[in-house]
Amino acid sequence: MVPKRLLWVWTPHPHQYAYRSMRTTTMRLAHLIHEVEHNRNHYFQVNLPKKSGIGNQLHYRPHRTLLVLVDFSKAFDSIGHRVLSRLLANIPGVNCRRWLRNFLCGRYAKTRVGHRNSDRRPMLRGVPQGSVLGPYLFSLYVHPLLNLLNSFAGVTADMYADDLSIIVKGQSREDAISTANMVLQKLHAWSQENGLAINPSRCEAACFTLPTHTESDYDREGRWPLVVAGCQIPVMTMGASRTTKLLGMDLDPRLTLNVAATKQCDATLQRISQLRCIAHKEAGPSSHDLRTFVIGYGASKLRYGSELIWAVATDSAKNEMQKTYATLARIVSGVPSTVDPESALLEANMPPLHVLCLRARLSIFENTRACQMDWMRRPPPEPPPRAGFRISPLSRDELYAFVDAYTKDYDITQSSPREERFFRSSIPPWFAASAHRVTIGVELPIDHSITDEEELIREKRRVSEEALALHSHRSWILATDGGVDVPKSAGVGILLSSLNSSEIIEKASINCGARPCSYRTESRALLLALEKLMIPRIRHRHKTLLVVTDSQSLLAALNKGPLSQADWTEDQIWQRLLTLTCAGWSVHLQFCYGHCGVHANELADQYATQTMESGQYTEQGIAPLWHTDLPTCFTTQLTNKWRSTIRQDTHRYLLCGTRPSDLSGKDLITQEVLHRQELVHLARARCGESELWGRLYWAVRDCTNQCRFCNISPEQSAYMRSNNDPTAPGTDTVPPSAREEDVSPAMRHPNLARGIPCRRQGVVLEGIPGGKGIRTHRTPGARWCGKGCLPGVPADIGHRITTSCADTMRLLPTPRQTGTRPADHKRPSLSVVPFLPH
Repeated sequence: MVPKRLLWVWTPHPHQYAYRSMRTTTMRLAHLIHEVEHNRNHYFQVNLPKKSGIGNQLHYRPHRTLLVLVDFSKAFDSIGHRVLSRLLANIPGVNCRRWLRNFLCGRYAKTRVGHRNSDRRPMLRGVPQGSVLGPYLFSLYVHPLLNLLNSFAGVTADMYADDLSIIVKGQSREDAISTANMVLQKLHAWSQENGLAINPSRCEAACFTLPTHTESDYDREGRWPLVVAGCQIPVMTMGASRTTKLLGMDLDPRLTLNVAATKQCDATLQRISQLRCIAHKEAGPSSHDLRTFVIGYGASKLRYGSELIWAVATDSAKNEMQKTYATLARIVSGVPSTVDPESALLEANMPPLHVLCLRARLSIFENTRACQMDWMRRPPPEPPPRAGFRISPLSRDELYAFVDAYTKDYDITQSSPREERFFRSSIPPWFAASAHRVTIGVELPIDHSITDEEELIREKRRVSEEALALHSHRSWILATDGGVDVPKSAGVGILLSSLNSSEIIEKASINCGARPCSYRTESRALLLALEKLMIPRIRHRHKTLLVVTDSQSLLAALNKGPLSQADWTEDQIWQRLLTLTCAGWSVHLQFCYGHCGVHANELADQYATQTMESGQYTEQGIAPLWHTDLPTCFTTQLTNKWRSTIRQDTHRYLLCGTRPSDLSGKDLITQEVLHRQELVHLARARCGESELWGRLYWAVRDCTNQCRFCNISPEQSAYMRSNNDPTAPGTDTVPPSAREEDVSPAMRHPNLARGIPCRRQGVVLEGIPGGKGIRTHRTPGARWCGKGCLPGVPADIGHRITTSCADTMRLLPTPRQTGTRPADHKRPSLSVVPFLPH
């Protein structure tokens, strides 16, 4: 509560990137890259002697950028309470100032060694670490420092918590260092006055330039030292053996971030070795749980700053990151390293790395745009650099043009209006006293043991009507609903006199755009209904309202309270609710299950459907684009583009196409939970790299290249004959249906209840409808493989593989359906690789 009151009357400095909404470490790094590129594109003229020694020649040289990283010793523990009290005096609000002073005063500390304690001493410095309020008080403390440093021409100072970085622009190293020394003197004087101590041993500096005319950047004689607090700071230049690290990212002199990409790959490989220890193919966790852990522990290390690396790094560095990312995907599904990266990503159900990087870069530009930190556009270089002279980052204009090409079908462009971003609540903390008059019903427990679909619908309707009946006495019934039928959408609200009434008092609807999510249409519908249907009736003598919605996620977000919202629309909804409660209204928001026959919800759903079909809305215009919908739409389009360009000659593509793997860990038919070993066998079989059959089997075993499903052991054949299987190997009985057409004329899908189709030399040999086996087509008198014929595979695993295969192949199109012929599968001619299920 206190930080919210403080942030209501005080705004942190715009160059402080910590403890603020939509400001991150990568945004601070992006600002540094922007400043360096801006200076590189700002050329100046210089006369240099010709190589012949006769006369001078005019040259164009880019400006240099000097980065100085300043470290404070025990910054949070060194804050002076007197200085902080002086700064708090400028904050409006008497009660808030008094509370903050009392929070700092009267604190004592003592030292304990064993069972002996020292005397208490008053704490006159520092803020309590670990508290929510401490970081904000430190930001308030250094606010004047950032104002001082950013007042110098050609100097930009940023902070993330207590990490200070100073960016200095200069025509040469000498020019930049002279300016930096002046700034550091002012910094040292301010720190002494305010009780902060600079640690020179941990301060660093780097000079960013281009690899041409860099001889003047070297100071081998030490003529231009960079000094802070009487100590010299080493400056990293082109060719230095070490790099400068800012917020965990290594910065090379050219700022290509190749070094950062390499080190992040190395650090990720260390975590990969740890992940492999727990990803045991028999005793490991499920694929879903392992995927969550791999993304959170492994991929997070690799993806840190990847939106910046992808813009400036070379192709070799990007390829190395993609290889490491594919290794993480292989760990999830348990497939070997011989599986191609595309199949590994589809098996792990993980998006490609380049899609994640481009989405993150788009989010950075959207955040800077919302924060009104739209950094100035880089001027055109004069003269233009020659080819191969430098690496040009993926600029904002280039990225938005790239995004517009993918989203133009939905009328989404760079100039499309965006919804306002949320920085702080529009509700003052002292205005939320009437929030207790708003109640929210989020949970509706049902009997989860019900499996019949119709009975489950009746159960949902029963619990929904029982919850609504408790509030049927309210005077006004407001039903809201959102609908999405791309490219149409609608958010609607209807006002009823009672729960069972079919007479609609008033309607309201709005167009939510071409590609919104369901959550956004539901939230816009509730905001519109409160604003257009209820606020005009605020003076009515009946002041009880029931809101009915089938969006449980929206009510869960609103249930956090008016001061804990993190999005603009939800904040505006609470503002309307508090406006009603301050006028004496009592409001209850109730969740009900949708499409189960609840009368009020069905009326709203019908109105939403009619509105989308007719295109007639009560509100003019289109709702602004939600900041989450744009990256989602871009990611979907980019992923579809990637899936259309992946290799088509892989085993998995011929079997499953571009369909990602199901990580639920359940049998597709029986819904029985599969073990880790079974999931790994299925994944490897789908990719054609199982150690039980196929290419890998023949490579590791000294045996002939014969189908293992036909050439089984005598013991297995005898076992199958004992079960009276007429199609078992070793019998001469062939069912009459085996002489019919290979594929069902109705479904054109193989009937795999009898076994698994084998593939030999690029030819898919499907099962025969009505039969109980499959034909290998090796010889005219080929035998038939039953579904129990899985040599080398445990009986339970083999049974689940064959049964799951049947369900999967019914869902996937065959080459005969699509009318296309798959590309030749590049496998050794002596291998036999079966098709196994998704």
